[in-house]
Amino acid sequence: MSGAITALVYHAGVQRGTQRESGVEQAEAGPGWYLVWVDEPHRHYQLSAPAAAAGAPAAELDKSALLALAEAGEAIEAKLAGGSNGGPQGR
Repeated sequence: MSGAITALVYHAGVQRGTQRESGVEQAEAGPGWYLVWVDEPHRHYQLSAPAAAAGAPAAELDKSALLALAEAGEAIEAKLAGGSNGGPQGR
């Protein structure tokens, strides 16, 4: 579909991968929320929204998810406006 942007927002534990800047060095990102553009599945961007603690009550989990979705929404809006070439933090 022309003009459409598709992204996935997910929560994950510790992530390991190659940093874009170094190209070789492995980097580690802590648990948290991530955004991946479907057309760039090899790039996962960590959102700044805090991850809920293990065993947190449902209200805290909901708040964490809503913050992550709001931040992802801002990244999507920026990409739609043509002002973003990567992710929220460019990680």
